[in-house]
Amino acid sequence: MFIGRTEELTKLEGMYQTNTFQFAVIYGRRRIGKTALINRFIQDKDSIYFVGLEENAHDNLVRFSTAIANFEREDSELEGFSYGNFENCFKEITRIARKKKIVLVIDEYPYLAQAAPEISSMLQSYIDHEFKETNLFLILCGSSMSFMENQVLAYKSPLYGRRTGQFKLQPFTLQEAEQYFPNMKKEDAFVLNTITGGIPLYLSYMSEDKTLLQNIQSNILEVNAPLFQETDSLLKQELRDPTNYNSVINAIAAGASRVNDIATKAHLETSAVSAYLKNLIDLGIVEKKVPVTDEAKPRPRKTIYQIKDGLFRFWHTYVSKYMNAILRGASSTVLNIIQKDLNNFMGPEFEKLAQNYLWQHVNDSNIIPDPFIYLGNWWGTDNRNKKQVELDVVGIGVDEYTGYFGECKWKNEPISRSILEKLVDLSTIFPYPKKYYFLFSKSGFTDSCKELAKKLDCQLIDFKQM
Repeated sequence: MFIGRTEELTKLEGMYQTNTFQFAVIYGRRRIGKTALINRFIQDKDSIYFVGLEENAHDNLVRFSTAIANFEREDSELEGFSYGNFENCFKEITRIARKKKIVLVIDEYPYLAQAAPEISSMLQSYIDHEFKETNLFLILCGSSMSFMENQVLAYKSPLYGRRTGQFKLQPFTLQEAEQYFPNMKKEDAFVLNTITGGIPLYLSYMSEDKTLLQNIQSNILEVNAPLFQETDSLLKQELRDPTNYNSVINAIAAGASRVNDIATKAHLETSAVSAYLKNLIDLGIVEKKVPVTDEAKPRPRKTIYQIKDGLFRFWHTYVSKYMNAILRGASSTVLNIIQKDLNNFMGPEFEKLAQNYLWQHVNDSNIIPDPFIYLGNWWGTDNRNKKQVELDVVGIGVDEYTGYFGECKWKNEPISRSILEKLVDLSTIFPYPKKYYFLFSKSGFTDSCKELAKKLDCQLIDFKQM
């Protein structure tokens, strides 16, 4: 079953239909579905597919040569064939591409480039002098985010400026998770998509025949579960020594959000933590956030760090914390703790969902009468009483004349009138003359809240609508 990636497939097909050389770079974290996307794209096309492995240059050369040679052999497959060197491989590809339109896929390109460092410069030369005269469609794909961004896409890379398209695959959205689980309750699909980080492979482990809690227990909380050690495995694949990185992630999961606080809780030097955070951001595990009103500032002062990846956030919030109990076979006890705390865990994700909902409707005048240019969280000081306050959703209009304010509640009870009254009160902190209000709720709204919302023209958005 193939779900999602409609935009990427449409773009790839559009590139393929041109009568010119095309070069696409496809990358993203492991398990996110890069190979599935490529296989879908080339299923009806003449293609040569090669996967780089963590082996020496000779072994990669033999497998690359065999993949190329087998393209034109219909009777039997060659094994152990070699063109002698990679230069000859690209000469043969050029010969084939001059006769017919083909797609050349080099999957896990970082492994090939690390085994044979000359590959990138060689590809540059062939793109500039040979491939550009053909209809070859070259695809380089990789899971090492840092390598693909620094060694393939960056200015100093030999391949810089040669790509005609690049695709950084993102996790599944809630809507895509609902397509994956058509018979599952929307709420359960939302939770599972959150705790798997929206990674298609992880979602494939989940079953519509199990309850939400059964899926969590059988796939994450048991020692032999497929996702029990997945976060540690991912870090080991990307980093030489994940020990201190785990300490940093644990510190953030425990509530530390600023560099100094993270360093203190992780018992590490501040300078070291800054480097760890940068690498974790590059890997898409952690994100750096500032209040939405500071986004345009070159050096914002209120920077905080949060765990961005859903699986890492879930694992370090519950699994790491209660590891001893899980190893002693008490996963059911941990599951009860998770069940009681799950609404709190889902709160930040519901805020993201609400913000994404508004971005998706930014050009829908029925929901967003005047388009905003910035939208996100806000935290700061309420100067009226010198208290620190937070707002789930704050948006800023293009001319800074209009403000947008929202509150999100992922609770098993309807939003009350007092929540809206508090939102309106907090909005007075901001100087925007024109203001719009939004409430997002998992469980609806009280009658008195609806009554006040009608007077204020506040939009009430239920989870079912999102």
